[in-house]
Order: sequence, then structure tokens, then C-alpha cells
Amino acid sequence: MIKRIALIALTCLALPCLVQAQDGLNTSYFLSNLPQRFRLNPAYQPEYKAFVGLPGLSGISINYLNSSFTPESLLQKRGDSIYMNIDKLYNGLYKNNFLMVNNENSILTIGFKAKSWYATIDVTQKNDVLFRYNKDIFTFLKYGNADYPDMDFGKLGLNLNSYLEIAVGLSKKVNDKLTVGGRFKYLTGIANLQTTDSDLGIRTQSDGTLLLHSRQNIRVTAPVHIRSKIDGKPFPENDFIDWDEFDINSDDIKISDILNVKNPGIAFDLGGEYKLTDKINLFASITDLGFIMWRNKDFSYNFHQDAEYEWKGADISGAITGNENAMNDAFDKLTDDLKSTFKLQNRSASYISMLNPKLHLGATYQLHRMVDVSGLFRASMMNNLFLPSFTAAVNARFIRNISASVSYSVTRGSYANIGAGLTAKLGPIQLYVQTDNLLACNYTNTKSANARLGINLLFGHKDKRKKEKTAQKPEEPIVIAPVPVKKDTVQKDTTPSVLPKPEPKVEPEPVAPIIQEEVKPVENLPLQKFYVIIGSFEKRTGALSLQRQLKQMGFADSTLLLNEEGMYRVSASCHPTHDECWDEVFRIRKKYPQFKSCWGLTTE
Repeated sequence: MIKRIALIALTCLALPCLVQAQDGLNTSYFLSNLPQRFRLNPAYQPEYKAFVGLPGLSGISINYLNSSFTPESLLQKRGDSIYMNIDKLYNGLYKNNFLMVNNENSILTIGFKAKSWYATIDVTQKNDVLFRYNKDIFTFLKYGNADYPDMDFGKLGLNLNSYLEIAVGLSKKVNDKLTVGGRFKYLTGIANLQTTDSDLGIRTQSDGTLLLHSRQNIRVTAPVHIRSKIDGKPFPENDFIDWDEFDINSDDIKISDILNVKNPGIAFDLGGEYKLTDKINLFASITDLGFIMWRNKDFSYNFHQDAEYEWKGADISGAITGNENAMNDAFDKLTDDLKSTFKLQNRSASYISMLNPKLHLGATYQLHRMVDVSGLFRASMMNNLFLPSFTAAVNARFIRNISASVSYSVTRGSYANIGAGLTAKLGPIQLYVQTDNLLACNYTNTKSANARLGINLLFGHKDKRKKEKTAQKPEEPIVIAPVPVKKDTVQKDTTPSVLPKPEPKVEPEPVAPIIQEEVKPVENLPLQKFYVIIGSFEKRTGALSLQRQLKQMGFADSTLLLNEEGMYRVSASCHPTHDECWDEVFRIRKKYPQFKSCWGLTTE
């Protein structure tokens, strides 16, 4: 009998393993060129002026986490048969255990840039499931109560939350270092199950009898009808309900009953990004601060239980005298006694459930202009269960359209998680896929598994401009006005001076303000993100001559750059941001007519 009960219990525990799951995908936090990063940090501004997530395909994610056992420790193969290895499963359990499953399905995602602002609109359907159990339950099933007189089964319970989220986000670039953002989310509850105030245990009394006690409060809101089998009506409030009276059905449920607005809620996301140095960036965000009010009276239920049962044993003497039904009769009597003792009481149905808030703290360090390393601490709360994790990652962006990330994560109960992420842009279409645990491919020996994938449409990269024009005669000299040097000032001198004939320059006419190019500094200086280019030369001597003239005019940060084609670019100044470089180009064009051909160069 005990083994039969154990098999049933273990089967129930194994069922959630088959559910596919969401949101604990840490590698996404630093995956370059992925617009959906704004869901983890609302301060993030995608580098494209606009993006659209394909409806139903822009984001599908699953997440599964088990604190204790693996499928391999649960099921064993012997010949052609598969059986449950209860001993191996029991030895792998902790005092308190949990199994978590999450799922996220993106319905519509849109984002667009307006000057220093970035706005997003996001519609997503989310599901969260958490099952908690205590090892003492299995101790009782395996060993009985002979050596364990008092057994606390703890807060045994199942929690489920399914809802629709409609979010509007806005981020603002405050200055060159700080960006902040937030999202307001309107929620519509679809289904909820909560086991609250749970207390379950067995105590062996001095006379050898067992005292079972159970206190449970079960809240349910779902598109199903829970009614009396007798008259088909809802159970009266505060009445005790016989277990045999329960009738659960969904035959007359409509789509409008599922997507209703009778279970409203709100939530907020807040985030920030701070550029500490040219190489170090800091990130912080907190998401899902909110609640849902479950008040749909047609589909909301609240059942309470608080009772004790004293079991003095069962009379199975008839089995000795040949009564084949004695064992079954004793078991049926015990079942009837438990059902009559542990009745449920119907209470007020409306209630509030909190979302599961998540905290992210991260940083990146730029090793190379195409490679950076990052670290992320993430902590979440689910039904008072604290779930911390840490992720270290290496992120690369070798060309604009492709980015990749490799990560290692440590989570509660799972310490060997190698992750990877990839984004690839083909024309306006971007494909992305990411996971925190590639080792989950060996599903028989894993405690965690997750994945995120989707398709986006990207439009208008912020640095994309028309190609550089080259149309002037090569022998024309560069005319500059030398100016006496004063500290931190540039003065005008109306007396023009003509340099010796320089090397042919490439850009004689005004060109596009910002152009992307692969370059490296000629001097032993770190590469910057943006430069204002005054002239270009095939030979170094002409470039050095122009650089000296620029420094005499007060451009102290003038730099020589060498591109992949062997051309020397002469920069008047360098800048950390696109906007600063843009403004400086037009300032120089306006103030120095002889430099009307100057333009901006970006190394990003």
C-alpha cells in the first residue's frame, strides 16, 4: 500500500517536467543588438531607430528549474522496462524542495526612437508555475513513522499564475553617461491558483495513534465552473463542502470568459544605465513590481481547511481468515474518514496576488572595441521563495549584423550552466536565439533548461548615412587660417596661409556628417568611438602637416588615423557619443568655411 501511494506521489511530481517554460534568461541582458533587452532593463535603447517584433514570433521563451532531482534519478531502465528509482530520488532531495516552470509568449512588440527618447509598446502572455514540497513526505512514505514520531510536511502547495501584459515603456538619455527608463504595465488575469497558509504534518502520540493535521487555504480563479453536483449551483459561502459534491467543468466556457477585464492589475519596471568610464558600463533594473486583483465572481473560488484526524489503526483481521476484501474495506474506511474530516469551507472569492519581482545588477568591461566581458547578479522572489543567480559572459560584435555571447551561470540548485546567444540580421530581418544552459540538451541529467528565440524587423541604424563623396581635383591645396594659440581658446586670423602642396585629399565637398569606418590610431592612443575628420591623405607627411596646423589653431586633440585602405585621416577632435560628434561637425563647418568638407567618423 505504501509503495502504491509513493508511486502516485512521485508521478505527480514528475508531471511538471513535461511542461515547457520563461524569463530567467540572463544571457539576453548583454546580448548586443537584441531589442528585447528592454524587457530586462527598460533603460536600454536599441541601436535601430525603429523595430517591430513579428506578431507571435518576436519572443517565445521557456524556463524550467528543479532544485533536487533529474529525470535520470527519477526513472531507471532495466532491460526493456522503465521503473522509478525511489531510493536514488530520495537521497537527492533537500529538506525543502521546489520545481518551477515559466513561459512567455510575445504577441506584439514595437519600438521607435525620437531624439534622446526611446518608446516601446509590448503585448505579452505569461505563465508561472511553482510546486513546493518537503522531504518529510517521502520519509513517511518510505520509512513510516516508527523512527520519526513528529513529521512536518511543511508548506506543501502549488502556485500558478497566467496573465496578459500590455506594457508602454519610455527611456531617456539624460546625458553622455546616464540613461534611465521605465515601463507601465496593465495586466489582465487569465488564471490563478494559490495555496496559502499551508501547514501539514503527522504526530505520533504516546498511545501509538497518529494525529494528522492539515490547514490549507486554496484560492482559484480560472475559466472553469466549480459547482455542486446536487443542484448545479455555486457553493454557499462559509458552508462545508463534501468532496463527493465537487463538479468541475468547462463545457460552456467562451473565449470572452478567458480574455476578460474582470481581473485587472498593474505593474512597473524601472532601470538605469551609467557609463562609469570609457570602458566600464553599469546597469541596474527591477521588473514586475505589481499585482493582480482576482475579482471575477463567476470564476473565482476560495476554499479553506483546518482540521485534525486521529487514526487508531485499521482492522485487517479478516484477511487472515480468508476475507479477500478486508484490506480494501479498511482502506475505503480510512478514505471516507479523511474525506469527512478534512472538508473544505467556501469563503469569499475575491483576492489579490503579487507578481514575482526581479532585480538585476550588472556591469560590462570593454576588452576591445568588438569584445567585452560582463557580469550579472539576478534575484527573484516567487511565493516567498528567494531565487538568486549569477552570470558571467563574453560578448562579441565582429560585424554590425551579427553578435554573439557565451555565458556561465550559477542558479539555486544548478551549478553547471553553459549558455550561448546569437543574433543575425539578414536585410531588415533579425533572427535571435539564446539559452543559459546548453548542457540541458542532455535532458536526462539536468535540473534546469531554458531557451528564447524570435524574429524582429529592424529599420534605420542610428549611424547609417550616405557614402562618402570624392569628387574634387587632387592637386588643390588646403587653405587654413593660422591663429595665435591661447589656452583653451581659438581666435580668428583673417590672413590666409597656404600650405605646401599636400597629398591629394579625398573629401573636397561637404559629405555625410557621420560615416562608419575601420581605423586605428597612428599614435599610441586608445581608439575612441567618434572622430571629426578634417582631411585625408595617401601619405603620412601631408597628414602630419595638417595636424600641426590644427594644433596651432587650438585643436589640441587632433589625431592621425589609418584606415584599411592605407589612407591617413586627420581628426580635429574625438567624442564619446554620436550627438556630440554630430554637433561638432556642423559647428566647425559653420565657424571655419575652409573646413566645410569636415565629417564624422564612427568606429562602432
